Amino acid sequence: MSLFGNLLTTYEMIQGASGQTPHSAEKDGDADAAKRALIPYGHTTLPVSLTVLVDANGCIRGVAKRKSTIIIPCTEESMGRTIKPVPHPLFDQLQYVDSGRSPEKTSMYLQQLAKWKGDDAKLEAVFKCVSEHSISEAAAHYGVELTDKDDKAGVCFEVQIGLEDSDLSNDVDIRNRWIAYLQRSQHRLGKDVFGEDLYTPTTNFPKKVVSSDANAKLLSANDSTNFTFRGRFSSKEQALLVDSASSQKINSTLRWLVNNHGTLTGNQAIVVWAIKRPEEKPVLNPQSGSFDFDDSFLSIADESKALHDDISDALNATNVQYAKIFSRVLRGYEGAEDLKKHNDPMVVVILDAATTGRLGVTFYCELQKDEYIKRILQWHVDAAWPLTSFKKSIVEGAERVNVVQYEGAPSFTDIINCACDTSDRSSKSYKRFAKDVKERLIECMFGGAQFPMSILNAACHKVTRPMGYDNIRVWRRDFEIACSLWKKHYIDETRKQHRQEDVITMYLEPNRDDRDYLYGRLLALADNFEESVLRKQGVKDRPTNAIKLMSNFTAKPYTTWGTLWKQLTPYLKSANGGSWFRNEVDDVMALFKEGDFEDNKALSPMFLLGYSCQRRASRRKAQEISQKNNSNN
Repeated sequence: MSLFGNLLTTYEMIQGASGQTPHSAEKDGDADAAKRALIPYGHTTLPVSLTVLVDANGCIRGVAKRKSTIIIPCTEESMGRTIKPVPHPLFDQLQYVDSGRSPEKTSMYLQQLAKWKGDDAKLEAVFKCVSEHSISEAAAHYGVELTDKDDKAGVCFEVQIGLEDSDLSNDVDIRNRWIAYLQRSQHRLGKDVFGEDLYTPTTNFPKKVVSSDANAKLLSANDSTNFTFRGRFSSKEQALLVDSASSQKINSTLRWLVNNHGTLTGNQAIVVWAIKRPEEKPVLNPQSGSFDFDDSFLSIADESKALHDDISDALNATNVQYAKIFSRVLRGYEGAEDLKKHNDPMVVVILDAATTGRLGVTFYCELQKDEYIKRILQWHVDAAWPLTSFKKSIVEGAERVNVVQYEGAPSFTDIINCACDTSDRSSKSYKRFAKDVKERLIECMFGGAQFPMSILNAACHKVTRPMGYDNIRVWRRDFEIACSLWKKHYIDETRKQHRQEDVITMYLEPNRDDRDYLYGRLLALADNFEESVLRKQGVKDRPTNAIKLMSNFTAKPYTTWGTLWKQLTPYLKSANGGSWFRNEVDDVMALFKEGDFEDNKALSPMFLLGYSCQRRASRRKAQEISQKNNSNN
């Protein structure tokens, strides 16, 4: 099914939540609540900064400055208005509801309101208010200063009649009255081959799909003056044919999905959702690392279970809950068969605004049955590596950083930080890089694309220059991530060439005789040896000679090893010759094929894996010896 078909199907599943705001509105504020609401047919959102209190006779009883975002009735024309003046049916900017600002626009507003207000007392009160009073003058009377710059300030009306709720923005009766009016005014053309009603095609399309670029439209056909479709179509009606109801359902559903399930990076939105109602709940975020699927994810699932309203039903209908099983699978890579029993068809889509007015679909993938879980699981298995996470916690009012060791795949954010050459996450270059990397990783995970060599090479180049880091601990974390990425690359290559016997693992392979892997092992042995001597001398957090020379070692391993060995001489004397270290070096040297050790050409990224595996194996061996000695004593 196409993207639009899946969006229409999803709308039918979640339409019960139409117009409702989440329970967390009180915590997050009105603006966030309105953004996450499913917009009803014939409605849009409007940021307002003025609230006008009106009585039953249309007299203004108060004006207050209060910023929020509300759901408002709209027409096709007003929903996508740009330069041409088109009023909204009820709530609008000050220039439309104050005749002192723009008599022409106010007249258009009143004519439209008169057509649909009927005998509703609240709408009649608003009509009288705008017809007979100036909001600007009333604001001054109530101590609210307005200038010429406030022409575009949104205005919300509250009408107090008896004990009824005065907030018109949440009045269901008024929303239903407007929707009924729109449906009566639609021109029905007949029925299609499936028996569905056909209406006159719309020529105006909604915006605000992605809030970070509110003017960008997913659908548009107004470029005839620029000859966009010249030679193919003679009119925009031939280029794009969508009826109003379908257009609004498509855009409203996508907007709801972006704000509830999407990951935003600038103008880019990555959205994943289920296209039919699953039995369980929150969706797995493909951008997360293995460590991210922990108790915090389970708490989201538990919170969802506590809700039993239309909004939670809509969230459940578009999500999949594999929290406990998936967490266990990613921690120990077991139970994959259990995981596959809880899946549904999934859609992955990436949206990006190419310009301020155009929103494009840069990636779309529909995954049937167990494909979604299978591909995420395959990613986490292939990219699994022993990683370190720094988890912050507050203990007795003080912030502490806990170091957690685990085996799994890094998150997209970890990969971006490892490969990006800038640490300023607020910079435009970082955000641009992050957008590009996320899109390419999604294509790699779900689209079958090869892991981007540009990311792999960037990560390798960065981590082989440890002296460029301010913090050695951050470097080691990035080094682990780089190993994870290159391991996945080598696995993909062996799988493509059907050489499963050569698959690289995350643990030390004592018999692997690859030159670059062996040179990585030698560097790790030198690093661990010098670090152990320094530790006994009480020296901490000083980079070893192996780390200092890593960049040179990568470029010219044979000659740099000679230099490094000379610099280890004082440490060998301190360790009484370091016989155990020499023996381990000899064992590795014996694995080199003839001529490989003397070959001084640059090392491939395979040396990263050899270094990491050997370093962990040596540290583990040292810990075992230490524990054995302690037990004997």
